[in-house]
Amino acid sequence: MKSLHKVLDILDVYLNSGNDSMRLSDLAELSGLNKAMVNRAVKVLVQRGYLQQPEERGKYYLGTKLVNFQKIISRKRKLSQVALPHMTKLADKTRECVILTTLDQDTAIITEVVESKLLLRAAPVVGTKLPLYCTGVGKAILAYMHEPELEGYLNRVTLEQRTENTITSKEELKHHLKNVLREGVAYDDEEQYIGIRDVAAPIFNADGRVFASLGIVSPSLNFTRNKMREVAPEVKQCALNVSFDLGYQFQDANKIEEK
Repeated sequence: MKSLHKVLDILDVYLNSGNDSMRLSDLAELSGLNKAMVNRAVKVLVQRGYLQQPEERGKYYLGTKLVNFQKIISRKRKLSQVALPHMTKLADKTRECVILTTLDQDTAIITEVVESKLLLRAAPVVGTKLPLYCTGVGKAILAYMHEPELEGYLNRVTLEQRTENTITSKEELKHHLKNVLREGVAYDDEEQYIGIRDVAAPIFNADGRVFASLGIVSPSLNFTRNKMREVAPEVKQCALNVSFDLGYQFQDANKIEEK
């Protein structure tokens, strides 16, 4: 653990310096560590892509991995800024809890929540990771994956029986996702938890790719199947409004459906 801290100390020195590039001697001086220790640390950082050294014994520059992290953070921040006003309107109109999720490897992670004003309500937490195959917000993303991407996901993930309603057959799930693609909305009818339902729709980026989803989640006691169907068009339109504000052009949908 000590060596890990040393590596992170060096990275902190670089990031806090305000310089576009730094020499090994500069890093050693600012960190208070000897050159040998700094040299070992920066080699690790270069190997992992956090720093780069274009010329042997030359200066160190910001690596592509940190640049990519910055882009991801910026993209998520922009999504939240765009989505929250639309989510608030949907929550006010339906009085239900509205959540925003983004694809995070093989899960959907909750990035924003607008809470319900009802006494009986679901209480999702930002940062919670949800399975894709048994949640509405997850299936809204999963349905728009290209075939190789979907097959890769199905090969990596075990379709665990969460409740008696959970789809655990790969072929059945594929058939189910075709319906999601056709309707443009996905339902979770107590498939992850007994007593909780959600209805969700995909969010498209400017390139016409689905990378996030938006949905209503509520206790099944008051969120009946009929009510899910009633609010589904509102959820779909809300997700489309977010997509449009992100630069999505509706005609791209045909390209996606022909995957």
